[in-house]
Amino acid sequence: LFALVIAIDHYVNEAIPDLSGCTNDAEDFTKFLTETLCVPAKRICHLSNEAATRQAILSNFRAHLIDNMDLRKGDAMVFFYAGHGSRVAADPGWFADGNMVETIVPHDEGSEDSHGNVIYGIPDRTVDALMRELAYKKGDNIASSLAAPDSGP
Repeated sequence: LFALVIAIDHYVNEAIPDLSGCTNDAEDFTKFLTETLCVPAKRICHLSNEAATRQAILSNFRAHLIDNMDLRKGDAMVFFYAGHGSRVAADPGWFADGNMVETIVPHDEGSEDSHGNVIYGIPDRTVDALMRELAYKKGDNIASSLAAPDSGP
């Protein structure tokens, strides 16, 4: 079993209310994986708060799951997210219900990257594309848990 565990209680953008309990839930889930299921810690990538930036979430999904040479086709995989979710206007040309998409809100949403570009959430379509690529490359033995109340930005 390989897992990507993400938990965000605190956000850079002061307009995004902090949460409580997300990191505790992720720590409890990680403890369950290591102590009950005996998953080696090196098979669990854990990103919390400041470590759970947009770039870190996307790059670790790819590095720890999709491109991980130790992860063989058919191995069990888990994507766990606890933090804010949001609904935002869809990009022009996207066919979306009510012209809205749902997003995972990373720690740094609303801040600027090194080029001055605003950092946005991770759209459901991006998560879907990553999951499809993961299933294609490593098999469909994937479980996901998203505890993301739609109360973000």
